[in-house]
Amino acid sequence: MIQLVLSSPFQSQDLEQALRYRDASDLLVLMQDAVVAAAAPVWCERLAGIPLYVMGEDLQARGLQSRIGMELDMAGLIGLIAEHGSPQTWAG
Repeated sequence: MIQLVLSSPFQSQDLEQALRYRDASDLLVLMQDAVVAAAAPVWCERLAGIPLYVMGEDLQARGLQSRIGMELDMAGLIGLIAEHGSPQTWAG
């Protein structure tokens, strides 16, 4: 399953909840404001070892660079959804 997180971990508990409820085989996708987690050292430590994808367009829009995970574009996200099924969305 894909856990899709949209909100900043500094403004909501969505990422925390996604991490709590995910199975070890779940993929985690950060998009919109959630991408700040991939640039924040405190969150990079917590996300290490998790299959993580970060929307590159959202990083670019915020002037950030991902320190962890694989950058993904919209076509890549659609491909993941086609392969793994509808995501569980966490959006405050």
